Amino acid sequence: MILIAATKLFEELLETLEQLEQDNRGVLIDPVPYLKTSNHFMNALQSLVLTGSFDGQRDEILFFKTVKPKFRSFQIYYLALHEIIFKKPKGCKKVLKKFYADEIQKICTFRCNNQHIINYYYSGANDMDAQLFLRKVDEHPHWLIRPKLDRDERFSTIADHLVGKIVAMDKIQAYLSEEMAKLHCTSFIENTPVGKKQYRWTGEAINLVELAYGLYYTGEINNGNAGIAEIVRLFEKIFNVVIGKPSRRFAEIKQRKRLSKTKYLDQMKTAIDKRIDEDDEFVPKLNLR
Repeated sequence: MILIAATKLFEELLETLEQLEQDNRGVLIDPVPYLKTSNHFMNALQSLVLTGSFDGQRDEILFFKTVKPKFRSFQIYYLALHEIIFKKPKGCKKVLKKFYADEIQKICTFRCNNQHIINYYYSGANDMDAQLFLRKVDEHPHWLIRPKLDRDERFSTIADHLVGKIVAMDKIQAYLSEEMAKLHCTSFIENTPVGKKQYRWTGEAINLVELAYGLYYTGEINNGNAGIAEIVRLFEKIFNVVIGKPSRRFAEIKQRKRLSKTKYLDQMKTAIDKRIDEDDEFVPKLNLR
């Protein structure tokens, strides 16, 4: 079944990109290896589709609406990142600020030009799915700006590439916003008086993994655009601890049998609830004298 195989392939893609992040820790990012990896997995995904078959139109729509765009978004993101780094001018903060602002404006223009499909995609609507996410369909919504299709029509619909680009734009804007923020202020952790104080994680490292994945899956950092490896590296830096490969530590959590899968998060909740209950029960005695 294509959907099951594609899901496993996407997990492999994430693990490979995560390993690249681990190997290049502390080094200025070079998007080329990431782009090559994304291209490799996209080719593998295409082979799945060309050699297999979908179990009906519902599966085909699901694939081209949600699965393929995730793969494509990484390709678009790393290609755009490569171009941004290549075009980045050398100069003062004012020059760099204008450069990043211009790049963000391009994203805003893209969103304005494709507002209909963006609204449709994020609203969860499905009434036009057959027109947008089935192959070889001639009729499409009048508001759709048709992008360049893949060369092989067996592996593309009228809107899947556009959805991938929409997802990628969010990642690109997050990167640009971070770069602009660096121009306005220095790192809080490294340069504030508090940041100079050394903090050490004295609990089990696996507990930090629970926290990291909790933040990752709830999308609380950078509008959900921070990768799990980035979050783990941040924790390692703040707390002077070595966590290791996040996916392997997460596998330890999933393999728990006797304990809760979220043992540490459960302990935190219990501790907070207990403190709140204690505060609510405390009634100060009135001094009637």
